[in-house]
Order: sequence, then structure tokens, then C-alpha cells
Amino acid sequence: MNKSQPIRMCIACRSKHPQNTLIRLKQEGSEVVASDGKGRSFYLCDICVHNEKKIKGLVKRFKQDEERFTRLLKTLANEADTCN
Repeated sequence: MNKSQPIRMCIACRSKHPQNTLIRLKQEGSEVVASDGKGRSFYLCDICVHNEKKIKGLVKRFKQDEERFTRLLKTLANEADTCN
């Protein structure tokens, strides 16, 4: 019997996707960083990572430096693309 894949929700667009297709992040103090598997985290879908309007909303929501946050998302998206 095949085990079903976990489904998670993107915090930006609220759409549901398989967990392995999403980028996992967490907030440490005032910084948003890649999740290391410990503590609470949140997910972003690939569509929202490449959408400037969604990124600006997340920057405002998490009070982040836009350039650093964008660079982090692009790095994580590239890593996810090379893994798949």
C-alpha cells in the first residue's frame, strides 16, 4: 500500500501543494531563514517565489530587508530546482 504524500499550504496564496514541491522557511528572531527542520515553519510555493507583488507583501508582513529576502528566496528556489 502506497503512503499518501503530505499536503501543505502556501502562506502567500493559500493554495495547497505536496510538501516536497514547496520551499520551507522559518523566522528566527527578526530574520526569515531556511528551515532546518526544528521549530515552527511555513511554506511558499514556486509561483509566489517568482511573483514580485507577493514578495513585497511578505517583506512587509515579516518586516524584512527586501533585497536580502529576495536573494534568499531565489537561492532556495534554485536549490529546489536542482534537487528535482
